[in-house]
Amino acid sequence: MTESLRPHTGPSLQIPRKWRKFGLSEILRVGHSPLSMWIAFVIAVFVTVSAFDDVRLSVLTEPGAQIPWLLISCTVAYWAVWMALAFRPQWVAGLFVLQLATMLPQAALGGPLLLAFFAVAVAAYRVSLRSLAVMVGSFLVWQIVWVLLVAHLGTVLLWGYIPATLLLTAPGLAIKLLRERALQVAREQKAADEKTAAAAVEQRAELARELHDVVTHGLTMIAVQANLGKISKEELAKEHALTEIGSMARNSLDDLRRLIVAMRADERSSEGAPAQVVGVMPSVACIDLAGSLTDAQKRLSGLGCPTNIQTSGNLDDTPNGLRPTVLRILQESTTNIVKHSGKGSRCEISMVVADNHLELVIRSRMTPGNPRLPVSGTGLAGLQERASRLGGTLEAGSDGGWWLVRTVLPFKDRQSLR
Repeated sequence: MTESLRPHTGPSLQIPRKWRKFGLSEILRVGHSPLSMWIAFVIAVFVTVSAFDDVRLSVLTEPGAQIPWLLISCTVAYWAVWMALAFRPQWVAGLFVLQLATMLPQAALGGPLLLAFFAVAVAAYRVSLRSLAVMVGSFLVWQIVWVLLVAHLGTVLLWGYIPATLLLTAPGLAIKLLRERALQVAREQKAADEKTAAAAVEQRAELARELHDVVTHGLTMIAVQANLGKISKEELAKEHALTEIGSMARNSLDDLRRLIVAMRADERSSEGAPAQVVGVMPSVACIDLAGSLTDAQKRLSGLGCPTNIQTSGNLDDTPNGLRPTVLRILQESTTNIVKHSGKGSRCEISMVVADNHLELVIRSRMTPGNPRLPVSGTGLAGLQERASRLGGTLEAGSDGGWWLVRTVLPFKDRQSLR
């Protein structure tokens, strides 16, 4: 029996490597940080009132005096910077550079300079690191040029401005990086959960295919033997039919028992409990392909379908991971022959074991069958899924009056069904 897929339950999620070793490309990917709407509203109201008052004081000058358009433009610029910090952080870097340009010609600065320092501090949390690098870099260059060439304050003042700029960015930057790291961990945890859920879905599909194969093959053979025993007039034939029914029933019960044991073991494993079960689960290495071919030949021949078996190569060289699938293909194909073929049908089974692949071909003469047995419609689809997961192919269809099922399974580059 094919072992079911087990969901991956690896070690606990660790902090991503990119947070342990920073690189320039990783740093520049850090995006914007959220800001509560009520905080953004308070910032917008405060800055708007402050800017309006500055413009009012600038306009109310002595009669005949010239309006200070440069000061007004500086006020509008810092208002735009703070509005962007509140609502459009992706615009902050460009507007901040514009603010610095309006501030540079002014030798005496008060509120705009103070607001520029605060803007850098808030931007360290709010904007992307690329924008922050532009803001801090341009602000440091502006300080050097303004202090030395415009305000003529001397180099001593730079020892206060530059460290203050860097210190103001540190708290917001730390909060931003910690938040981004937490978000990355949450994203990877979500991805791991989705992967586990997908593995569980695949596991259930695999178990459903196993259940279909076990029940369909066993019950079909039992139904056919029961019909033969019912219509037969010879006691020996009836006894043979009853013997076959008992044998098939026992085999089906054994397969179902192994399937249930595997399901319970998977449940214990998913719950973190040790997967200890009563009895020993038979290994896939115990599947005897030569014996399985012989059993299929006997059953089909006993049901009035003469069967010829041809093998090439050493069947024992078949990898253990492929044997359950080969057995299921053989069982499903013989079951379909019994379902859909009438008396006088012939069957030819060929198995070739080469150096790097296995080829199984099952041909049966298409004759009018007995449509009294139900058809599930999922058998061949399940076999094709099995073959595809192992890197192989399964083709089925009519071929010159014969029904052909041809399977090729490679020995390398395949997925494990475990």
